[in-house]
Amino acid sequence: MLESILKALKEPASGTGARKEVAAAALMVEAARLDRSFDPEERAIIVRLIGEHFKLDQAAATELVALAEKTQRANYSDWIFIKTINEAFDASEKLALMEMLWKVAYADGSLHKFEKHLIDHVAKELGVSQSDLESAQKAAKG
Repeated sequence: MLESILKALKEPASGTGARKEVAAAALMVEAARLDRSFDPEERAIIVRLIGEHFKLDQAAATELVALAEKTQRANYSDWIFIKTINEAFDASEKLALMEMLWKVAYADGSLHKFEKHLIDHVAKELGVSQSDLESAQKAAKG
């Protein structure tokens, strides 16, 4: 099953399936795990954000996040997720992803330096400007 997930992530952007959703969720899972504390509240926030953004019901969003957790654990690098996002997301979707990443990073009440580093790295790789990244951070803080 994992091989089929990885294969789907490597298909061209015109490919079918939930590859962009898995890629986005995997980056959020990575952000949540960076402080070595991936608790149920953080998982619930990711499920909610994924469900709202991709218009999925609770069960589908939960399943997608579980799949993203497995996929993220199986990859030693985030390049496949970033490549997928770059191919499948337009500028506004990339900005929305950055806001979701900030929300995940702040879910436990603090921002760990590794979480910030990941978000900065993802923004750079996605071509998100510093001012847009800061706007996404402010929006995430509410």
